[in-house]
Order: sequence, then C-alpha cells, then structure tokens
Amino acid sequence: MSNQPIVSWYEGTNEKSKEVNYTVDYKTVDAASQSDTKIFYIWNNRGGTTDAPKMEEVTFTTRDRSGGTGDLEGKIVEAVKDNWFHVRVDSLSESRFLPVGKGGNPLNPSGTKDLGTNGTTTNIHAATAQVWSAGTEMTLDAYVQPTSNNNYIYKVSKAGTTGATQPSWPTVEGNAIMDGTVEYLAIKIDKTPKAKEILGLANVTNDAGTNADLAGGNFVKISVYADVPMNASAGKNQLMQRVSYRYV
Repeated sequence: MSNQPIVSWYEGTNEKSKEVNYTVDYKTVDAASQSDTKIFYIWNNRGGTTDAPKMEEVTFTTRDRSGGTGDLEGKIVEAVKDNWFHVRVDSLSESRFLPVGKGGNPLNPSGTKDLGTNGTTTNIHAATAQVWSAGTEMTLDAYVQPTSNNNYIYKVSKAGTTGATQPSWPTVEGNAIMDGTVEYLAIKIDKTPKAKEILGLANVTNDAGTNADLAGGNFVKISVYADVPMNASAGKNQLMQRVSYRYV
C-alpha cells in the first residue's frame, strides 16, 4: 500500500493518454466573454494494484504560480484575484458553476469548491473470491464469499480450516468472524466515498477508461471555464488549478 494518495489528472476524457503532464491552455479570451469549458478527471491511485490512502477534505481553487491569491503588488494575476474561473462538479451531478480563486465573491465567499463523487469502487477481489465450503483449508489473505450474495466478501486474517456449517456472516466493514479455525474480516464489495473524499482503493482501470465506472469512487469529474470581465487587463494570466486535500 502506498503511504500517500497517488494523484493524476486527465483532460477531456478518462483515457490514460489524456493525462495532464503539460500546461493547460485556455487560449486567448476577449474581455466580456468566456473561455471554452474544459473537463478534467482527477484520480487517486488509477490502476493501482494495492490500496492508497483516501483523499479527504478535497477542494479545488486557483492560485498564482507562487501559491498566492494573485493580489501582491507587482505580481497581480487577475484571473485568481478576481475569481475568473468557474467550476462545476459533474461527478456529483451538479448543474451550477461557482467562481473560485481568491474568494470574496458573493456567490462563493471562500473561493474554494468542494469536490466529491457519487461513484462507487468495486473491490478487485470480489470476482475471484471462492465460494464458502465446509472443511476447506484457507490460507492467509485469501478471500471467500458466502453461498448467497450479501454484498460482502471476507478476507482470511488467520489461516485454518472452515467449519462444518457456514457461519453467520457479519455485514459491518472490518468486523471479524470465526469459521472453524479460520478467522475472516468483513469487506464491503462496493464502496462509496463520503462528502469531500476520493477513495484510493486498488482497481483494474484500463488505459481506455472504458471500465472506469468500477472505480467510480476513485475519481472526480469537473468542468471549468474562465469568465473574463469587461475591465480585464490585456496580457497573459499564468496560474495554477489547485486541488487541496488531507490524508491519514
């Protein structure tokens, strides 16, 4: 398991080839007009074979290249200072854009936007967990599923031999259960992150992103555009689109 989230961005689509490892260009935008809207997918642990810590308290904003709010004398970045950029969280099915940046705008005084997703991530071991049977030797870290699906699988935390009758399977994440001389821990198959979280669970997302829905709790989708006011100064605005988070 990684000891920190593994963050990556993709522009336009969820294809691996669209990873953002370049400066995003919103191009020239005239005063009193809007830029094109860009779509970004922000991932934690894309394609990771082991779990990474989840991202918590996740927010999006803009900052100048020094990490500031674009209002220092001699280092003015109007796009940040005046909250030109607007964001919508598509993975939360939002319809409203809100301005981000320095803050102070009546529509969004904080200048930050909470990120999150309604997606779920399916445990990669669910498809291969063996169906429970009596008198079976179980090795450490193997996975078993009940004979009737209950949306959980069970990881062997103590090797041994299963009992003569199937146990009463717990349906609380992390609860332990004995079965003969085997001990298991309960694992929910499909997990949905809480508000302002992005999961870091192991997943098998392919390069084309066609099965990304199986790791829907591991990424957020946002739409972003710049709304340039009539009184904007001519010139280039260089800034950062920043995602902030904490992790344990």
